[in-house]
Amino acid sequence: MGMSGKRTLLVIPALAALVIGAAAMNHASAAAGPAAAGTNQSVLDSEGLHLCEGKAQRRAVVLTKSVAESIGENAAFVPVTDASVTVTGPTAVADTDQLIVTFTGEASLNGQPNVLNPVVDAMQVRILVNGATLPPGAVAFTTDAGQADALQACTIVTGPGPHVVTVQWRLFDFGSNSVLTGTLNSWELHVEQND
Repeated sequence: MGMSGKRTLLVIPALAALVIGAAAMNHASAAAGPAAAGTNQSVLDSEGLHLCEGKAQRRAVVLTKSVAESIGENAAFVPVTDASVTVTGPTAVADTDQLIVTFTGEASLNGQPNVLNPVVDAMQVRILVNGATLPPGAVAFTTDAGQADALQACTIVTGPGPHVVTVQWRLFDFGSNSVLTGTLNSWELHVEQND
């Protein structure tokens, strides 16, 4: 056998060792996350990584609205009109269901002085279940004069409910130097309920 054949024989075990080592590291890092694999868990670790795990889908509800709604600047969050879905949870009081909630819409923010500044005015949106804000919390849905955007959140609910999913929004004037107006149009609220 030539020298290149001997090198090939040496390289194969080295590559195998690398593959096995990488698989072991991936397994260890997955196990070190917020929770080991299981079902119906909602865990937040110290680094802000949120695990929300469920099983088979039970139901999906999609609510859409194509009529535009506008608001002005407001310090507090207000409900997006009609963006509310009520689901019935599991029959057993101690049983849990997973809810995956997605809110999409066409959003515009008008009146901001300069959209190119690194810190700008924003339309913020958040998703709530039973009045509690779901991770990731309030996000800047748009800082622009027109775009489509989306926000997704997940939680575990316990017992039969009812469990109410809502969406709220507000306009955040960073420098308190603008007269902002915001519009939501063609939005969709999608709630997926899983065992």
